[in-house]
Amino acid sequence: MSDEEGRGLESVLGWNAVKVARIIGSQITAGMAEHDVSLVQFGVLSCLADGAELTSAEIARAVFVRPQSMADVLDGMERRGLVHRVGVRVRGRRNPAAITPAGQAVLDAVQQVALATNDLSSLGLDASRSAQLNELLIAVIEGAEAELDVGDGPS
Repeated sequence: MSDEEGRGLESVLGWNAVKVARIIGSQITAGMAEHDVSLVQFGVLSCLADGAELTSAEIARAVFVRPQSMADVLDGMERRGLVHRVGVRVRGRRNPAAITPAGQAVLDAVQQVALATNDLSSLGLDASRSAQLNELLIAVIEGAEAELDVGDGPS
């Protein structure tokens, strides 16, 4: 078997995806940290932008974290005044979260940090190839979301 047929690490898509995630992830994480925002919090604020009201389970699914951990994330964001819960928190009842004006201001500030990671020219990709990479990543994400939706359907 030759390297082209799969012996080298370069031929392992999962390995390369993790490496790229770490490279780009470190850039966006550092930029977000300057605004005291984590990537998950950025995801939450983005989901709630434009007046959306979502439950913690809906947000968890959108940002690919376990639903059990989302309550702590939202509690911390609520203490900071970035989000607020709509309605009364009662077990078993829908209690969506919404973005606050302060949360929207933070999102507006970090949005530029996030968009800056679209420029991969320092890593050897021009704008066209960066956009192509993003489209391919979105296709994988959409495929994963569709697979999750199928798994959530009636048995």
